[in-house]
Amino acid sequence: MKKLMFALVVTLLFTVAAVAQDVPKFEIPVGFSFVNVHPNLSPITSFNIFGGGGGFVYNVTPWIGIKADFMGYTQGSGLKNQLVNNTIPLTYNVQGNVFTYMFGPQIKKHSGKFQPFGEALFGAAHSNAYANAYNNIHGLTSTSSNNNAFAMEFGGAGAVHAEAGVDYLYTRFGVNGTSYTGSQNNFKYFAGVNFTFGGR
Repeated sequence: MKKLMFALVVTLLFTVAAVAQDVPKFEIPVGFSFVNVHPNLSPITSFNIFGGGGGFVYNVTPWIGIKADFMGYTQGSGLKNQLVNNTIPLTYNVQGNVFTYMFGPQIKKHSGKFQPFGEALFGAAHSNAYANAYNNIHGLTSTSSNNNAFAMEFGGAGAVHAEAGVDYLYTRFGVNGTSYTGSQNNFKYFAGVNFTFGGR
């Protein structure tokens, strides 16, 4: 009986070790991204910004990881076209950029050809594009157009060595020199490759 129990324990330990080795210890997703921005600035409805970046995931368990996500974007002609179409004179620079840096848990199924995951990330965003839009609509309000905002992101999709995802991206920007603070309910799309290290 003792021998049987010992054999069962050893088998269980080897099984757990084998499962753990099938899960990569670290993941680095890198790729292209764009965000459909809803600026909450009437009369602008939405415009797109394009960019990319990457992340770093440390898998604590076979299902749960801790993720750091870093993205950078620049807006093209979308914001300018919105302003022109609404007969708003371009009195200020309409170019701009957005950077996001967020952290949080990721839940992922690490088996099969399609590996779905979900994430909840929290952090901050930095931009001058939002203040540029505000200044064009309401007039120059500040000598500095750089703004920082709270940001959070919820979403997911699937990955193996390629990764694609759709996220709801919330930001809350204020504008320097004003009492205005607005909430932006944006949608982020990401596609790229996922490098894995450790484990299998």
